[in-house]
Amino acid sequence: MKNVVLSMLAKISQIDAGMKQLTARVEAQSLLISALVLAVSKEGGVTEMIESANKAINTVIESTESDELLKSDAAILLSEFQSLLNISRAVDSADNVIDQAAIEELKKPD
Repeated sequence: MKNVVLSMLAKISQIDAGMKQLTARVEAQSLLISALVLAVSKEGGVTEMIESANKAINTVIESTESDELLKSDAAILLSEFQSLLNISRAVDSADNVIDQAAIEELKKPD
């Protein structure tokens, strides 16, 4: 979990000052959602939650009445939703020990 947070902080530190606040908010929301998904999964309800969200988004994408812009935005939403689920899985499987070499690798410019 610490490595995931440190990775998020490394990403935030590389962004322009004007975008840092928004990026920090989005990353915090991702982390909060990951924690919520993990908490719900321990109660057994995570599958139903994920299926419900996927179904709702896919319904909009597959709708013949929706315009193309709405379908495109829904596809972006689905992609971001899947990304958040991947973060949740990463948080769940992350080591509790900080990996200093991985942090140094994140600091290197692209």
